[in-house]
Amino acid sequence: MDFLTKIIIRFKKIKIILVTGKGRGYTSEVIWQVLNTKFQPKKLIEKTPSLSDVLSNNLFIIETDFKNRKIFKKLVSFAKLSQLPVLVATHIGVVPEHSDFFAGDKKEAAEIQRFAQLIPPYGFLILNFDDKTIRAIDNATNLKNFTFGFQEGADFRASDVHTNTGTNFKINYKGKIIPVWQEKLIGKEYIYSSLATSCVGIVLGLNFVEISEALKNCKL
Repeated sequence: MDFLTKIIIRFKKIKIILVTGKGRGYTSEVIWQVLNTKFQPKKLIEKTPSLSDVLSNNLFIIETDFKNRKIFKKLVSFAKLSQLPVLVATHIGVVPEHSDFFAGDKKEAAEIQRFAQLIPPYGFLILNFDDKTIRAIDNATNLKNFTFGFQEGADFRASDVHTNTGTNFKINYKGKIIPVWQEKLIGKEYIYSSLATSCVGIVLGLNFVEISEALKNCKL
């Protein structure tokens, strides 16, 4: 990243949302569609923004698995320059069909944790509460965070799930409840994506009604 790009990132107060873990493709797409109703973010995969990108955009969504050392370092630099770095960790373990509790490979989670520890203290973590390997990342940082999942204790919790030709469920957050209907989208992966997106939306200042309406209109 050249000097001019760094200056522009600082000057424009650019925000960055990094999405990692299994299911990051679905999640980053849902985040993009919901935020696009208000912010017009730029979505990238395994790369940092170019000079032309930062000149024309103030918000970036970046998918990454943190396996490429060169990209890892560039993303750390970008996160440190941004006004608000947000790290979304979906899950590492395989999502079980009939259980809301699971775990994944600690070695894989270690890279996510290492990145989280390098985020400036004004950054934000969004973690899958049901995956205890991901949830444990919070213990290694002092960042503000939201958690999401099906279990009691998650900040954003899914309940009343019904599936037929689509998925109907409710998102519970601080005593507020919004219904979500996703036509033709069935499975926990889509629910997790919606929950993570709701966390991001609240961090960026969207209200629950705006999030609910945008989720309803998502197409994958």
